[in-house]
Amino acid sequence: MNSPTGITGIDHAVIVVADLAKAEANYTRLGFRPTPKGHHTKLDTVNHCIMLDRDYFEVLAVGKPGPYNEDQRVMLAEREGLWALALQTDDARAAHGRLKAAGFHPTEPVDFARPVELPGRMTEARFTVFYFEVDAVPGLRLFLCQHYTRDVVWRPDYLGQANAAKSLAHVTLVADDPDAAAKSYGRVFGTTPVPITGGFMVPAGQAEIRLLSAIQAAAEFAGDPVLAYKHPVPLALGLAVSDRRAAKAALSSRSVPFTESAHGGLRVPSTQANGVVIDLV
Repeated sequence: MNSPTGITGIDHAVIVVADLAKAEANYTRLGFRPTPKGHHTKLDTVNHCIMLDRDYFEVLAVGKPGPYNEDQRVMLAEREGLWALALQTDDARAAHGRLKAAGFHPTEPVDFARPVELPGRMTEARFTVFYFEVDAVPGLRLFLCQHYTRDVVWRPDYLGQANAAKSLAHVTLVADDPDAAAKSYGRVFGTTPVPITGGFMVPAGQAEIRLLSAIQAAAEFAGDPVLAYKHPVPLALGLAVSDRRAAKAALSSRSVPFTESAHGGLRVPSTQANGVVIDLV
């Protein structure tokens, strides 16, 4: 993807949770391998990451209330679940200027770190991030994330999920106006929305954003509590797997409830994953 804003795809997804220890147990049961607990020293948040081959997702909780975690606290007053997407960039400050020139109103870049304990030594994972304005797109917060220490974040002992998950595949949202919502996401990624059944798909690097109508979402997610969330809202996080039989075995051996689509994809309800449906596809 060659975005004029300097965005190259999705870096990671952020699932906000009320109790980090319970979330770690939930995702371990789903066949993931959470990294050791991380502390974002400037943001006053704590997390576990699930590292995939080229991207990842994190479960994140508030460590202590502070000026950089107000949004998460507001969300947790209503629900847990998928909150934000971090977008890939090789140069956060250059992308910041290009986004401003394109008519966006991002926050100022912030440099921060979290301590990482490695065998025999302590080090840091370092990042630069900045946020899009709240209403840049419907349903999710977006921010850019530049990594300086990928060797610390993508460690071999963090990779290899028992459920065979290998990369982010999609983020699915419900919106009252999927057409307008898709155009907003297309503007961010510099891509053209594609019509799908009951909505639109926006290419986002090697993943995609799916925007569904309320009617289509009700058909696809019938019976799941995510349908009660106020629109617009993210419903599901899709993960590509390298072996669907291994994914099915991992869920079955851990007594995780799931449904199987006609195409072989596996869907874990939001009740098992802190407010977000997990699709293994």
